Amino acid sequence: MLTRRTRVRLALATLLAGVLATTGLMLVRGPDVYAAPPECHNTPDSTECSIGDETTIPGDGNGNNPGGGGGGGTGTCSWRGQEVDCYVEGAGYFNGNDGCYYRMAEPQPAGVPEGKTRYLKSCLDNPGAQSEEDLDAPPDVFVPDPAAVAADIATRIVIPVPEAELSPAGAGVLGLPVWMRIRQDTAWPDAPISRTESVAGLTVTVTATPVRAEWDMGDGVGTVVCTGRGEAWSTDKGTGRSPSCGYPMAGSSLPGYQRASNTNPGGAPYQVRVRTSWDLAWTTTTSGSGVLPGVTTEYSTTAYVVNELQVVNR
Repeated sequence: MLTRRTRVRLALATLLAGVLATTGLMLVRGPDVYAAPPECHNTPDSTECSIGDETTIPGDGNGNNPGGGGGGGTGTCSWRGQEVDCYVEGAGYFNGNDGCYYRMAEPQPAGVPEGKTRYLKSCLDNPGAQSEEDLDAPPDVFVPDPAAVAADIATRIVIPVPEAELSPAGAGVLGLPVWMRIRQDTAWPDAPISRTESVAGLTVTVTATPVRAEWDMGDGVGTVVCTGRGEAWSTDKGTGRSPSCGYPMAGSSLPGYQRASNTNPGGAPYQVRVRTSWDLAWTTTTSGSGVLPGVTTEYSTTAYVVNELQVVNR
């Protein structure tokens, strides 16, 4: 005698077999839709910084229960008292109201009435069959929250760790200002870094924008905070301070280097460190916008010599 649990499992297995036969897809677990706050990592052999790597799954308020966190889970939904996957590759997302999976047809075929969207419907009560429906709006299914999708997308955005460019190049002179700049265009781009992905018909774009550079000048005096990439010094700028990022900077109370680097233990150069902070934001074509927790890169370190000014008597 077949129990209700056995019948649901058989129906799901038959449905999956039918979907796979008609689509030629391999069955895989659906994507995680919630991500942990972005966290930046760096290694001595890498100058790139990945944001985050762990995920969890929420419930959706429609009778669908939370799944396990991380590891590729899809969460669990219920049908007639039994658990079923909330998402099945090739079948789509589960609607707990009618026991069917819905997947938006991509691309949309010709002949779909204006204002409607074509969906492919696969039901547990009719396993092995797939029908088409033109709907005014997506069915009430297990659809991920756009902010959760954005957090997941953010884990795949890569931000370069900045490299310092100090001027005058090679060595500074005690008493003269140092001009600082982020060396790579990619580490402080003119336009935000962005990534766009679509999940269940929802398209989300996440952007990362650099907002702050922190410079530790290695002398134990203080940290210089710049809100731009900075600029390189050139001879036409004379002995003036950098208006955007320098040590000391125009308008800053920090005095700049007070000792030549040869007075350091062992005559070692100053170890100048820099890191950048980025704001993360997301937008969708239909569901508004929002922000995510910002991220800060690891420091990179550059050795910089500061010499005493040599006076020649004639």
